[in-house]
Amino acid sequence: MPTTRARKTPSKSASTRRRSSSARKTPSKSASTRRRSTSTATKQDEARIAPADAPAGADAASALLDPTRSYTRIRGVVYDVTEFAKRHPGGAQLLSLCVGRDATILIESHHLRPEIVQKYLKSLPTVPGAEAAFGPEESFPKPLDSVLYQKIQRRVRDEIVEPLKARGRAPHGRGGCALDAGAVVAFFVFALWTYWRTPSIATGCLLGLAGYWSGTGLQHTANHGGLAKSGFWNQFWGWLGNDVAIGKSSVEWRYHHMVSHHSYCNDADLDQDVYTALPLLRLDPSQELKWFHRYQAFYAPLMWPFLWLAAQFGDAQNILVDKASPGVEYKGLMKNEVALYVLGKVLHFGLLLGVPAYMHGLSNVIVPFLSYGFFGSFVLCWFFIVSHNLEALTPMNLSKATKNDWGAWQIETSASWGNGFWSFLSGGLNLQIEHHLFPGCAHNLYPKMVPIIKDECEKAGVAYTGYGGYTGLLPITRDMFSYLQKMGRHPIKR
Repeated sequence: MPTTRARKTPSKSASTRRRSSSARKTPSKSASTRRRSTSTATKQDEARIAPADAPAGADAASALLDPTRSYTRIRGVVYDVTEFAKRHPGGAQLLSLCVGRDATILIESHHLRPEIVQKYLKSLPTVPGAEAAFGPEESFPKPLDSVLYQKIQRRVRDEIVEPLKARGRAPHGRGGCALDAGAVVAFFVFALWTYWRTPSIATGCLLGLAGYWSGTGLQHTANHGGLAKSGFWNQFWGWLGNDVAIGKSSVEWRYHHMVSHHSYCNDADLDQDVYTALPLLRLDPSQELKWFHRYQAFYAPLMWPFLWLAAQFGDAQNILVDKASPGVEYKGLMKNEVALYVLGKVLHFGLLLGVPAYMHGLSNVIVPFLSYGFFGSFVLCWFFIVSHNLEALTPMNLSKATKNDWGAWQIETSASWGNGFWSFLSGGLNLQIEHHLFPGCAHNLYPKMVPIIKDECEKAGVAYTGYGGYTGLLPITRDMFSYLQKMGRHPIKR
């Protein structure tokens, strides 16, 4: 059973949810309109400087900025990060997510040591008076304003990360995943070889399972910057485990997952995982109820196998045409990221379809190839959806105090399940509370964080929703389907 502590009285209106200047500022009432990207209305150079919906006065501020350079805003200060991108410890691909937007939440949530961040920020050139070019000040709760988050962060550094220095691991929490990554790569190579040798539904499903593990145990941590110490190797493994192994774009994933989902977890207006599910799935009580949502608990699993197929069309549209995913512009998109996307697509289809088709004939490979995509997508969707779609995790149920505390918000809109065994087999995806608090850390540190976070939550009276043990996936899945069923029957709430 999940551990759920008493909550304070929830606020009465979902309209009190905070709006962010770095994602979507003014969502419209229409579901189709609010998913439309603003990037098509602006040129890329303009998008790097001022948001498409920037308020009056932004033009004067933008005039202070050089359109050939890259800027970001953190805690109300505009920084020129053009040269720093080349020497950013996490790699240019992560810093590019901050370009052209308020990156306060991104920066503070992905760095275990704030003092190191401040050291680097002090060395960067600033542009006084250009703040308005990035829209309104970030109004969503910020990580380092959370006393709870600071306490947990300090304990994780002192009790987990610092002792690891004696074993040669860096004190920033990155790296140390060679065994985990090696197991994922070895299993994928074995599954691919088996699939090449004897393409069938069974070997296709085996490869799909290997693709799932690559998507969680390799690309997920690497694209967050935590798999390796080096930014280059994180980008490489993230690209290999995502673009090549499972055919999903790393750059689209980073903007979608890190800029939107991680910063504003479960917010129906700011988290893409929530608002892009419409109109097929209703995941929040503030969303419009359609007649067919009554059956969403039954047809949702039937949608999961099509994730791979949807990614092929969606990524191409987002990267090559819109330069944005719904609600989040790719303001820092680099040419090499587009090139890697194209190369990854060529290698993905070449290795998984071209090679076996050459060996056995295309007609003998189509069904096994589809089995790979369908089965891998099903498992990946299953393991992702359970962690944030429970009744206890709905923002409407959060207290006013939680809505003003980034750390408490992340904890009370996420759920953890399983144990260290499942953490190894899911790349830490099962421990979502730990992951949302420390997304830039190596996933093999998450099991060690569980008792610390639970202890601090108990002291602060914050709900920690967990389904422990080897069978934790079963009850959380049951509760997830129960929530889908409830969201399919209850009318809209404001």
